[in-house]
Amino acid sequence: MRQLECHQEEIHLCGKIQFGGFLFVFNNSGCVAISENITDLLNRTIDQVLGLQIEDILSLLSQETEWNLAEIERQINGQVFIRFVERIQIDKIEYYLSIYSYDEKKYIEIEPCNETHLKETRLFYYAKYLEEQHDRAWQSLTVLIRQIIGFDRVMVYQFLEDHSGQVIAESISEDMTSLIGYRYPGFDIPEQARALYTKFLARNIADIDASTVNVKGIDPKELDLTRCSLRALSPIHLQYLRNAGMRASASFSIIMNGKLWGLVACQNRQPLHVDLAQRHLGAFLTQYAVNYYLSEHQKINLFNQEVMGAMEIDLKSELLIKTDMYAVLEKFAPQIMKIAEADGLIILHDRGRKSFGDVPTEELHAQIDQSLINHEENLYATSNFVYDIPAHIIDPIIFPGVIRINVQPGSKVYMYLFRREHVYEEIWAGKPEKIFKYDPENNVKFPSPRTSFDAWIEHTKGNAPKWKRSELSFMGRIVQIIQQAIAQRSVEIANLNKELVRSNNALDTFSYTLTHDLKNPLSSIQLAAQMILLKNDISKELLHKLGENILDATRLITEMMDKVYQLSQSNYVAFKNELIDPRTKILSILESCKQQYGVVDLDFRLGPTIPILGERTLLYQLFLNLMGNAIKYRSTIQKPFVEISSENVGNSVFYYIKDNGIGMDLREGVNIFDIFKRLPNSQGYEGSGIGLSIVKRIIDRLNAEITVKSELHVGTTFCIEFKKE
Repeated sequence: MRQLECHQEEIHLCGKIQFGGFLFVFNNSGCVAISENITDLLNRTIDQVLGLQIEDILSLLSQETEWNLAEIERQINGQVFIRFVERIQIDKIEYYLSIYSYDEKKYIEIEPCNETHLKETRLFYYAKYLEEQHDRAWQSLTVLIRQIIGFDRVMVYQFLEDHSGQVIAESISEDMTSLIGYRYPGFDIPEQARALYTKFLARNIADIDASTVNVKGIDPKELDLTRCSLRALSPIHLQYLRNAGMRASASFSIIMNGKLWGLVACQNRQPLHVDLAQRHLGAFLTQYAVNYYLSEHQKINLFNQEVMGAMEIDLKSELLIKTDMYAVLEKFAPQIMKIAEADGLIILHDRGRKSFGDVPTEELHAQIDQSLINHEENLYATSNFVYDIPAHIIDPIIFPGVIRINVQPGSKVYMYLFRREHVYEEIWAGKPEKIFKYDPENNVKFPSPRTSFDAWIEHTKGNAPKWKRSELSFMGRIVQIIQQAIAQRSVEIANLNKELVRSNNALDTFSYTLTHDLKNPLSSIQLAAQMILLKNDISKELLHKLGENILDATRLITEMMDKVYQLSQSNYVAFKNELIDPRTKILSILESCKQQYGVVDLDFRLGPTIPILGERTLLYQLFLNLMGNAIKYRSTIQKPFVEISSENVGNSVFYYIKDNGIGMDLREGVNIFDIFKRLPNSQGYEGSGIGLSIVKRIIDRLNAEITVKSELHVGTTFCIEFKKE
């Protein structure tokens, strides 16, 4: 006994059209197929029509219309599928005549027009309505299409990953039951039907109980009706609608990225024709709604990408700067967990196990490790991991959603993300079971449509919400960042000797400064030594003073030598610029400086921070020095105040750091950015005079500009100009 499946039915080769329409098919030799009801339209026999040329048929249909065959050919033979459409009158009845080319044949379809004419001016208002309701695009679409075609129910039906579908929006008559949220099994719309929905975007059957019309001429197997609006529907589909209590249906395909995403499914309890103009408008508005839906999702995706991207940059920076990789991973674990929408996270390495949020017990976690013992891929993900629950664990909390990241292959360093079990209650439109009937005459089983569409509730356990593609992609990038950082660290170690040589060479940059500025302390030492050697009757007081001078000079030389190395580091390292919002770093520096300098009553004001082009470490060092000075050199007679703001001006971003501290006397010839330069009023504050020199070298390295305005006992404002490119 054979068993037929729905997808085996060649519904595009049925050789029949719906009642009320007329069909002509042509090849290069002339008319090769016509619907047998053509005699009612032309008062000619089928044999008299077969073989005629397309221009002959058009003249017979409407002598009043001037048929421009060259223009018709140009339209229908383009790269994009286009119909030529003309409104004609035959025996005082209005029809839509459409001509198109498909499968190396030309088709003429004729179907009646509805009495209600669509006004072209309404198109603007329909589009405006969708635009105003773009955040509810699908619901708004069902309202508009129901207004246009007058059906009892119009719903948006979204296909899910398992090929089943779910109603996500609808507009219905007041006496109908809502189907929002109802699920439909995938076999309700078989594979070959979905293929046709992808190629032909609008379809209607006016009356499921009306008789069909045979197409005469060539064999039905040679007549592909994929693009035919009048094609008769499968008897199985008609019975399906009949079982659902419907007499008419229409559909508009929702295509996204070339794939069938869903359908606008329309149902009516009484026969009702949706004419060509209505179908074209419905298909247009459906695509309009698709564009708004994609636009909204693109905005969400861009925002999520920005959030993920910022975290990835911070993680990469920390991994390259810090030597303790595990500490960095633990620091970023809460952010990773939040972005991936996980309930818990575990970092497992040779130093132990660190968990965040809600995670499985160690006993259950061990089952995951055991089941994945042979999985060597960097990233493993599932939403339905099955645990073997020991008898002693009563009412366990299980986590079927698991992502395992192999952080460092070969070293058993893993990161796990978990999602708790979610018990799903799904409402199906009838029990989702495929029914077959037996045909004893042909000894074959054939599919039979479901007879019940009453709500059938199914509870699903043992699953977690599925990981989104964006979440898995994000975790994949985390793996790459970690492994790249490890690899880069290895390269850095291999190049350490070269870098040390470059560091030593960089000190030559400061040779002039050292030879010039070291003369003063060396002269002090020399003078003191000469006086000690030459004076025999030197007093104890003078000897003590000379000793203090020697100690002060040697201490100054030591500090200068130590700081020169620090300065050299900011001068030679090759850095990569990126667009950075310094807000987080500024707030971190603020807290650090307040503690360092014991400031508890600081009035700190932070305006908008515009992202700037620079290197993360250098920018941190830049703000650290400027903010540190602003807080350190605070006024002793009024409450300390620091303000940071930014603004866009042309092709630059300006940052201002303003304080009400001790200020500076910027007399002509004074360069506050000279190395070891300290102004007279800075005495009593710790420092070596190298901070602003470091600032200047960083500014030069970033291709920026810095200016300063200051007044003694009033305050100082530094202005930094960063180029946008």
